[in-house]
Amino acid sequence: MTPQTIESLMTEIEAEDSIDFATLRLDENVARSLMANHFCDVDDRLRAQGLSAEERLEVMAAIAAHTMTENMVLHIQRLRHAGDPADFRAWMQRHGLG
Repeated sequence: MTPQTIESLMTEIEAEDSIDFATLRLDENVARSLMANHFCDVDDRLRAQGLSAEERLEVMAAIAAHTMTENMVLHIQRLRHAGDPADFRAWMQRHGLG
């Protein structure tokens, strides 16, 4: 696993599930690089602690699941405060939550 392979995979994922950077003063390539490097650093630290590839994968999956949960909560909060209940209900239904 290298930051470059992670960034490449992130780019492929974002082609179908884009992230809106329009309102942020954050370059999407920099953000992608920062997170890819962070994941590789975490993997290196776990390897140094003696975790097997399967154990490292489980930790990385847990990190990803935690982040997805946090993202979902933040997105729901944003939709609730956006003012249009129809947008919120549509998003909830689209994701099997309503």
